Amino acid sequence: MNKKSTIRGRIIRTVLELVTGTLLSILLFFIFTYLLVFTGQLNVYGSKMEISVSDSSNLSDVVQAMNNSIFDYVVFNRKTGTIEEGNYQKKDLPAYREVFAKNESISNDAVYYGYYANSEIVLTVRQPMIPEFVNPNLRHISFNLFSYLFFFVIETILLIWSLTRLIKEFSNNFLLIQKKTLNMGQLTFKDKIIPAQIQEFDEILSVLYQKDDELTNLLKSERREKEDLSFQVGALAHDVKTPLTVLKGNLELLELTNLTVQQKEYTQSMNNSIVVFERYFSSMIDYSRLLIEDKDYGEQIHLSEFLSELSVEAKSVMNNAKVDFKINNTTKLIFFKGNRFNLNRALINILANAARYSSGEKKVTLTIIEETEYINFVVWNNGLPFTEQSLLNADKLFYTENKGRNNKHYGLGLAFAKQVATRHLGELFLSNPDRGGAQVTLLIKK
Repeated sequence: MNKKSTIRGRIIRTVLELVTGTLLSILLFFIFTYLLVFTGQLNVYGSKMEISVSDSSNLSDVVQAMNNSIFDYVVFNRKTGTIEEGNYQKKDLPAYREVFAKNESISNDAVYYGYYANSEIVLTVRQPMIPEFVNPNLRHISFNLFSYLFFFVIETILLIWSLTRLIKEFSNNFLLIQKKTLNMGQLTFKDKIIPAQIQEFDEILSVLYQKDDELTNLLKSERREKEDLSFQVGALAHDVKTPLTVLKGNLELLELTNLTVQQKEYTQSMNNSIVVFERYFSSMIDYSRLLIEDKDYGEQIHLSEFLSELSVEAKSVMNNAKVDFKINNTTKLIFFKGNRFNLNRALINILANAARYSSGEKKVTLTIIEETEYINFVVWNNGLPFTEQSLLNADKLFYTENKGRNNKHYGLGLAFAKQVATRHLGELFLSNPDRGGAQVTLLIKK
């Protein structure tokens, strides 16, 4: 098993890579420079040669000696001043002539022009005082500048290579942690355990894998409990529905007999109670199924079609309660994402509650408002406003108000609606608007 490095150790390794690379680049530069000098491609400072032209030296001896050197030169006729022989660049000729005219050596910051003469000839030799390429075509390139560029390029490449490796290694470790964090608790997805390359990251990753297993087990346990709850609620609803069906049949038979007015009122009250029971158990089943379902909440929904379907079902509820119902769509939205079935059930539950609690000239309105990231389904009724206790607790499961509203419960329907809002990455708000009545807002993300 490979020993993992710490963050500090990894950074030190990067620094050592840079130092080692720099030393190697210096060594490479010296080797390269030596090869240039050795092959006669580079004049270096300090290579100035001492030349002696004796009276016995003739032109051919001087030319032969200079052609074996790496220096430019010009040989003048001492008497006439004409150029007898030479290897030089035309741009340097004025300097050679100046040496001949002054009968002495001259120099500037970069080049030394030496004066050597006898009674017949004058030899002027160009000797650079800083490193310079021998090839005339390369002399415009400063060797010092070339050296700086060489080190700059090598160091830049070395720096990019070392830092890229370091950043890539850090990024890969961060990505492992990010991937594990984003997929924690996923029951349908389990990624392979990949260790991090750096000790600190690996320790974090190990903890995340451990917590992921714990969270997964908790979620599985919770899911089993919810499935068991859903099964029990379904069984209870079925068990209760059977005697209710028998009771409905007996009431229908009883209504076929001659009943007094008071007896008819009793049977009507019993029928209404049965309807309430059926609606109540239907809501319980819907809520329990919502806890364990795994439906798609990214379905593309056409808003106008959705409102049209909702209106048909809502008007049936409103007509039974003799409520004036209106839908007001203030948005220009065409499509939004969500779960059509559950959203419909949630809004019907809210509308049914609103119809039940409206009073006087019963009125209920559904207003659709679009915000930057959300859609608001606002349900208002002209009944009594929510109490302070209701504003805090009305959307909780099995909440029953004891103050006002004739002790009727409304927590189950709103609890279901709140769960639907949460599944849509939204919220459920209860409020008492200034115009009176009560208002429930179902907010979902577009």
